Amino acid sequence: MDYEEEILSLFFTNVAQLCFDKAKEVVEKERELKQGTSGPWGMLLTHLSSLAVAERSYLDLGSMIPKNKGFLRKDNSLRSMYDTMRSDFRRVEELARNDRAISVVSKQLCEFLTARIELIDFYEKMHLVGTSKQVRFEEMLLVIEDITNRFSLMFTHISLTSVKAAFNLECEILVNLLRAQIEMQSWHFLPSLMALHGANTCLSAWERTLQSKEVWKLGFSANFLKTNQQPMLFQWLVKFKNISVSKFSLYFHSILAQQTTPGEMKVLGNKQAFDPFHKIQSFQKKYEPACTCVMLVLDARELEDYSGPGYHHPNKPVEAPKDMECFPIMVSYPVKPPVHMPNVTKAIIEQSLAMASNEKRCHTFNSKDQCTYFMSSIDPRVFMVVVFESKRAEREAQNIANFIQDMSLQLRCNKVFADLKPSSK
Repeated sequence: MDYEEEILSLFFTNVAQLCFDKAKEVVEKERELKQGTSGPWGMLLTHLSSLAVAERSYLDLGSMIPKNKGFLRKDNSLRSMYDTMRSDFRRVEELARNDRAISVVSKQLCEFLTARIELIDFYEKMHLVGTSKQVRFEEMLLVIEDITNRFSLMFTHISLTSVKAAFNLECEILVNLLRAQIEMQSWHFLPSLMALHGANTCLSAWERTLQSKEVWKLGFSANFLKTNQQPMLFQWLVKFKNISVSKFSLYFHSILAQQTTPGEMKVLGNKQAFDPFHKIQSFQKKYEPACTCVMLVLDARELEDYSGPGYHHPNKPVEAPKDMECFPIMVSYPVKPPVHMPNVTKAIIEQSLAMASNEKRCHTFNSKDQCTYFMSSIDPRVFMVVVFESKRAEREAQNIANFIQDMSLQLRCNKVFADLKPSSK
């Protein structure tokens, strides 16, 4: 590694470890040593200081904060900053034609900035998708996989090793979390578990590289303030993972409950930021005995790898399921014989399109069995159903609908995607 590469490697290592002030000091000291000399190296160092500032903003979700943009106003968004720097590094690359090392690094920095811009656009789309009724995880997964694949062999210069590793981990976390969501939608236990494990492994690996000791200069330490020193983007990814784990614990509650005691299940649930099964328990107990049960039902019609009740793995032999077996109960509290399933199945078939296309919770009163069925679509194939053994008053019905809506927004990840923009918190 030559002298310039050592300087660049030290700079990007500090950036990857969140030591942005130290990173700026590295290039500023080098500029002072080479004061009076012009050329590509000096230009590169100048632009690197701006890159350190932009990276700090990116990792604190600065790209999601609205900036001035309009007639006669300069666009000062983070995306615009990256775009400007990309043009700057292209000029450095052109001037450094006779210096291959600086030329290569400048070119690869342009690739890195392009990747950053595409990730900014991706997070913006995630936020917008979070405001929709049905979150289409498949579409988001295709986008992030495309970004990951296209940039996998780019900006691989030895000086950029640290930021390249952080970029790879960020993308892998997103890929695994979105893949876990897709697998949960089809009630695939092992693939969901493996994807969540992959995301957690990548988060742990990234966390080990975040060595920042920089704090706000307020005259006392961040430890005294008890603030989370991890960047906002990292905190958000942890939040996304946590809600995914909570969702997994609900969708596969029956399997997990077989592996331990009810007491241990309760302890594990209490450790979660959001414990959906406990929420369901509390709601049902509040309205019992009128509330017969709260359950999640899977619509397994046209699900190619579904093979009957209790199915959790895509590699089981496929058998033609009976009509009623196409709507298995994923989880129910309390656990009762599915005497209401014919009516539930009929209601889901009739109302599934309406539930997928608007924000209203559907509820149906069946005069024959004198039961009211409240329903909501969580995922395209997963429905929350609340059964009451009587007709409910309008005010109470609204409270029930609010509970179902809140649960749906949490489990669909609408709320965690909304949290991508600090102003939406």
